[in-house]
Amino acid sequence: MAIYQIDWNWFTGGNNGYTTMQVNIPPALVGAQVALYGQSGGGTSYVGIKHYRKRLPSGQDQDIDFGEWPSWPPVVVDNLSSVTFAIATGDGQEGWLVWRMDYWE
Repeated sequence: MAIYQIDWNWFTGGNNGYTTMQVNIPPALVGAQVALYGQSGGGTSYVGIKHYRKRLPSGQDQDIDFGEWPSWPPVVVDNLSSVTFAIATGDGQEGWLVWRMDYWE
């Protein structure tokens, strides 16, 4: 299989909670990955994939949600129609996330 498209983006979030970015795409075989590339303030900042929609052979979408931040994976590979990237931060913290999506033929 060959990669025919690569998308990159980033966002920031902070102040005791979750910040998310949902990316909706035409259904495709995609490898999505995320990384924390910076943070400020004390304590833990965490990034991951919080949720994605898998396109089934029937044409229906199946929601896959990973729940709270300790369960968020850094990478998923599936037939995706949507992926939600997320940052978890504490009070007085800020985190920066970078994400990448590789589209496979």
